[in-house]
Parts: sequence; structure tokens; C-alpha cells
Amino acid sequence: MFVLWSCQQNPAKERDAFLLRGNLKLEAGEHQEALRYYTEAIKTDPNAADAYNNRGIAFAEIGRLPEAITDYSRAIQSRPAYVDAYYNRADAYYQKSDYVRSLVDLDTVLRYYPDSAYVYFSRGLSLTGLRQYEDAQQTFTQAIRLDPLNAESFVNRATVYYYQQAYNEARQDIREAIKLDAEESNAYNVLGLLFTDTQQYDSAKIAFQQALQLEPYQPYFLNNQAYLYLQMDSLELAQSELTQSMRLNPRNSYVYRNQGILYLKKGQLEDATRLLRRAIELDSATQEAYYYLGNAYLEMDQISDACAAWEKSIESGHAQAQKIYQLHCRSDV
Repeated sequence: MFVLWSCQQNPAKERDAFLLRGNLKLEAGEHQEALRYYTEAIKTDPNAADAYNNRGIAFAEIGRLPEAITDYSRAIQSRPAYVDAYYNRADAYYQKSDYVRSLVDLDTVLRYYPDSAYVYFSRGLSLTGLRQYEDAQQTFTQAIRLDPLNAESFVNRATVYYYQQAYNEARQDIREAIKLDAEESNAYNVLGLLFTDTQQYDSAKIAFQQALQLEPYQPYFLNNQAYLYLQMDSLELAQSELTQSMRLNPRNSYVYRNQGILYLKKGQLEDATRLLRRAIELDSATQEAYYYLGNAYLEMDQISDACAAWEKSIESGHAQAQKIYQLHCRSDV
């Protein structure tokens, strides 16, 4: 009996062996092999919380977010106080633009780690996604208080200030970010947006070039530089940047907005309205999309459609839409 017992495989050891192999494959970037080993660990122990969590990470890294979320949830079911799984699930929800669920999980994590700058940083990202800019600003401020050397927190607070048109505060945060990390590409990108909005086009061009030197194929940087070229009426340069950006990320609503603006400037009004509507379909909160859509309808003499679009733009606080609406629609707004 002793010999038979000693030859039997210990289920816990077998599970841990599969888990270890999965971890090594995940670290090496061999995701399919990692998934296979984690699945074997789960077969050995259906309550293996670590295997569920790590398989979720593997799924997330190859873009299979629904499966990742399912695995994180199973990990939490097996171990209700599994804080890492809550955090990982929050990140997966954020990547799916499910900002409300992301915030719920992050609030759970904060109960365990109330002084985590990284959790506050993630919470600020989700609040920004919800366009709750005041709360996002305060949350990034808390992240900076807890970790004043994190350049990314300054960049993201600057982005929120930019959305609030608090340009001086945004510039101050960008300067601090660059002081902390001169190779923080997003800092130069936000600086380029600030210069564009304040019509300092030469300075904006330099800032975007600095961002693109650090990340030459970043689709958002290319798209933002295209927007600068549109403001400068350099339409050929804008088209080149937009083509690259759209190829790299065809789901960015702002690249469709900018392409719509380009067609509007060229007088190709049907194409302009089609692309601006596409931008709104992808994200109804795309800044100025309704404003430019209204302008396109105006050029087509579709006044009622133009006024309806401008009304939507006014709801987001766009001052130019307010002025043009008063000019062409009701004067009592």
C-alpha cells in the first residue's frame, strides 16, 4: 500500500507544476502554450484561483477581453478577497470602455490599498473615459500626492485640464511631466494639442514632431498632427497623416472626424457628413463632431439638420456652436 500511495500524483503539486509552466510561457510571450498549461491546472483543480487569474492575463494580452473577464470573475469566485483579480478585471473593463464596471472594481481594490497611487491613476483614467473631468482631475491629483515622481499622472491631469480648456494649468503639468521624464511622448502630444487650440501652430508642429520621434507609428499622434495641418489648411499633409492613422487604428472616432473636416474643407459635403456621422457612431462624445456636421449640413442648405447637430454640440459646451446656432436657428438660445 505504501508503494501504491507514493506513486500517486499529488493533485496540488500537479496543479502547481502546470501553473509554473504556464507562468514561464506567459513571461516568454507564448500565449497559446500558457493558456494550455493554465487550462490543465484548472482541470486538476477547478478552484485554482491563480490559474484563472493568470489565464485571464494571457487572454487579455491577446485581446480576448470577454474571456479574460470571465476568468478574473472565476478567480474572484474561488477567492473572494483576490485583489489582483479585481484590479486585472478593472483593467479589462477599461479596455472594453466599460468604465462604470471598471470603477466598481477599482473601488474594491482601494478598500484594501487606500494609499495606492497606481489605483488612483487607473481610477482617473476611467473617470476621464466617462467625461467626469472634475472627478478625474481630483483623482489624478491624489495619485500625484501619493507618487509625485510619476510623469504619466501629470500628463493625464494635463489632458483633463485640456478638455476643461484650463490651458495654463495643463501647460504647467506638461512642464512638470517633461522635467520628470523627457521621453514621455504623450506629454509632447498634449502640448501639441494645447498649441493647436491656441493657434500657436509652429510650436504645435514642433511638439508633435517630438512626440512622433519617440513613437513614430502612434496613430493618435499622427491623427492629432493631421488636425493641426487641417487648421493650417495644409490639406495634403493632413490627408497623408490621416491615411496612416486610420490604417493603424480604424476604430478611433477622431480620425473619422478629422477626415470629415478635410472633406468639408474640400467641399465634398456628402463624404464629409458620412464620415462625421461615422465618428459619432463610434463615440457620440467626439469633440466638435456635431459642430462640423452642422456646418456641413449648412453648406448643403439642410438648415433643420444643421440646427439639430449644433444643438448636440451646444450640450457639450461648445461656444462656437452656440454662436452659429444663434445666427442660423433660434435667436433665443
